[in-house]
Amino acid sequence: MFDARIDRIRESEKRSHTKIYTDESLYSSDSWLRKPIKTVREIVPLISHREDLRILDLGCGVGRNSIFPAQEMDCCVDCVDILDIAIDKLMDNAREYGVADKINGFVDTIEHYPISKDSYDLILAVSALEHVEDEDAFRNKLLEIRDGIKDKGIVCLIVNSEVKEKDNATGEELEPQFEVNIPTPKMQEIIAEVFGYWAAIKETVVPQEYDIPRDDIVSHLTTNVVTYVGQK
Repeated sequence: MFDARIDRIRESEKRSHTKIYTDESLYSSDSWLRKPIKTVREIVPLISHREDLRILDLGCGVGRNSIFPAQEMDCCVDCVDILDIAIDKLMDNAREYGVADKINGFVDTIEHYPISKDSYDLILAVSALEHVEDEDAFRNKLLEIRDGIKDKGIVCLIVNSEVKEKDNATGEELEPQFEVNIPTPKMQEIIAEVFGYWAAIKETVVPQEYDIPRDDIVSHLTTNVVTYVGQK
């Protein structure tokens, strides 16, 4: 059962994401919806030669990183998001971009969506795993992801760590709106424990800061973004 903090964070995230998904259009926006992330664009050529490709996008939103591989390859993409509006918009976008037959949308929390063993060629979790219930759920989902990837398959993890937020107008420190907020070295350690025997394709830590609307204020957010791409 969720505690009050998780309920509060998820309600706040629901409001902010609903506004973005309502106001902005995929691939024609000034927001982060304007294009798939560079890392995903780099990964696609590494697996495009494989047959019967299956991809899982955890925390898919409206398809920022799901539509692109479906356009580029013959594949099936399972997409998971906690918000009904995200999945509705995802399917609208899939139809608009001509890939509706390749996209499956599921409304569920990341921690509760089941991943069968050896079932995916690529699993994406972009700004997603920091929104599972707690650190135990974070570690357990990484293990499930690891076991769910086929031989020679690829995982792409992009996770915020050491997040801090403050009111942009007043400078007041705010509670970070992330269920899991792990120190960067510890997050790297957990990822290394789970995927240590895999071939690392990309490992980076990049400090980022940006403004984000939070209800009736604008929050200034700072974070270390941990990226891990590995091949089984």
